[in-house]
Amino acid sequence: MEDNQQGRDEVLIAFHEECDIPTRADVERWTQAHREFAQDIREHAAIRLAMVADLVEHPAQLDDNMVARGRSRVQAAMFEAEASDLAAPSGPTLTAMLKSAGLTLPDLARRLPIKRVVVADLFAGRMRDVRPRFSTAISRELGVSVAAFNVAHAHAARIPALGGRAKSVGQPVVNQRSFEEIIRSSGMSDEEIAYWLADA
Repeated sequence: MEDNQQGRDEVLIAFHEECDIPTRADVERWTQAHREFAQDIREHAAIRLAMVADLVEHPAQLDDNMVARGRSRVQAAMFEAEASDLAAPSGPTLTAMLKSAGLTLPDLARRLPIKRVVVADLFAGRMRDVRPRFSTAISRELGVSVAAFNVAHAHAARIPALGGRAKSVGQPVVNQRSFEEIIRSSGMSDEEIAYWLADA
């Protein structure tokens, strides 16, 4: 009796795995192949179809947060895919220039000297424009021409980083700001701010 029970269980598990939502043809095929368990297969199929019907009639309610998180992930993935589709820059990227110079972002910020948040915004593509004094100083530290730096900056600004996940409400937004806005909000002293904004 126990062997018969175990055999029945194995057949029903195999039937369930192969036929998650069983059709009439599935039931007929399985009952023909396993005549001794035909009634059990029919009952299992009926129970499974009733469960599926119940799910369709009463789908799980998604709360607004679940929908917003899902939308956020999809939008962030779409934005990332669009950004990766953009043409490669005509020269080295800012990151490649930094690596070639043997520097890190904190090293570069210390050598300029400027707050690290300014350099981070530049490399993340969140700086819309650059001032001549800044371009000259950073080009010198990176060991590249101002023209090469400007090309790399333009490429970074075209494909800015979102900085993690997109907002969970609405479209993903990259907060690009002007050089002046970034400098003024960086936490530098008034003298340092005046120095970097002097060639306005």
